[in-house]
Amino acid sequence: MDFRITAEEEALVFRLAELLDAGTHPRETQLVEELGPDVRQQLEGLKVKGWILVREATGGMVIVDLTGPAWNAVRSRRDVGR
Repeated sequence: MDFRITAEEEALVFRLAELLDAGTHPRETQLVEELGPDVRQQLEGLKVKGWILVREATGGMVIVDLTGPAWNAVRSRRDVGR
């Protein structure tokens, strides 16, 4: 896993964590509608770096889950300041 991610990728990881925590498996097309076309490149980067697990579907990828280390990173950052 590559822990060097951009600020945009980090923000996307937190958004994906929110959606996944709510029981949603967001589609690439939904994220593009919400966050803009640049999200495609960020998703691909997170996939290659080992942060997200995806399933390819018609119309783009579906985010199935964050990887274990990604969840650990999200949880440790959520605890900052508490």
